Amino acid sequence: MQGFDFIVIGGGMMGAPCARHLAKAGHSVALIAAPEPAVKADWGGPFGSHFDAARITRRVAADADWSLLSRRSIDRYRDLEARSGRTIFHEVGALMAGPEDGPLAGFTEGFRRVAEGLSDAPEILGTCEVWERTGLALPEGSVASFEARHGGWMDPRAMREAQQALAVRAGAALSAQAAVAREDRVVTLADGTRVAGEHMVVATGPHAASDGLLPRRPAMKVWARTIAFARLSEAEGARLADMPSVIWVPEGWDHDLYMLPPVRYPDGHLYLKIGGQVDSPRIRSDAGMRDWFHGAGEAHVGERLLAEMRALMPGLVVEATHTEPCAVVWTETGFPYIDGAGEGVTVLCGGNGAAAKCGDELGRLGALVATGAGLADEGYAADFRAVWDADAS
Repeated sequence: MQGFDFIVIGGGMMGAPCARHLAKAGHSVALIAAPEPAVKADWGGPFGSHFDAARITRRVAADADWSLLSRRSIDRYRDLEARSGRTIFHEVGALMAGPEDGPLAGFTEGFRRVAEGLSDAPEILGTCEVWERTGLALPEGSVASFEARHGGWMDPRAMREAQQALAVRAGAALSAQAAVAREDRVVTLADGTRVAGEHMVVATGPHAASDGLLPRRPAMKVWARTIAFARLSEAEGARLADMPSVIWVPEGWDHDLYMLPPVRYPDGHLYLKIGGQVDSPRIRSDAGMRDWFHGAGEAHVGERLLAEMRALMPGLVVEATHTEPCAVVWTETGFPYIDGAGEGVTVLCGGNGAAAKCGDELGRLGALVATGAGLADEGYAADFRAVWDADAS
């Protein structure tokens, strides 16, 4: 049985960069990374919401710590691209908008405060200015930050491939299969192989509360979310080529939505993607996770999302639409859990719907915690401590 200093279980947005940072620091590392299934309906292993072509990336956030996590990661995108040969970052711009008045005015005030405090600060625009610049019809009374630089979208598949490839180049051993059990310092893989490590980092995303790989259960809620896609013609895609990524609050909504600009997916077509939901079902088990990802999401949710897409983009011409499943983890703290979970085990999970863009920094912080370093000097107000089920109120 081969032994390592560290075993990182989970090769997604947090786990893969954690393995890279550990290997780069000179540790022997095994990265256990289940592959993306070729056919979802036939797959019985773990699913990742990062099995996708696009995620919004931006410096602006309603919270200063989330902004710092993003900025530090975005600053490393081009280096990751240069060293891996993958195209990760598409700098098309990012717009974040909210209402000046009403229940969500605090959300707007928060991201505006963060935006105005940034170096190379983004522009602050009103509803009419956004329409003139982008052709997007925000609700009256909206205020937006517009990052022409540093924002846009990133390709999570390319990011995962880059991080894994660079981890291997730094000396990590990659196993492209799922971990099915952990006993003390030994992990059993799907093919029966057993791997030993002095320390485990469990970065299994929405599965972390139900896959049994942690010695105790993190207090987090996993929500079954539906995302909707609108397929575009090549001509319509070209017309919208300068569209930024968008986060906004539709008229009468009590939460924000997000939309990606035209992105070419593996089937060769261009799609707009929209998501954002709070009234979704809970996922409470691995069986429930498989059932959800074997489906296509909820049609009625997709209809509501697509209606808001059309309201935001008057004149949009769509060839076809469809929905797909997604899963989002919300922690008790609103921040990822990066903490000791027991003797020789670190937890690294809890994206709160915002972690894909800043996975490299989260992975770096996970590597620091796993090696016994604290995060007190890293410049964050949050301590990223985990809350466990027994401790949750």
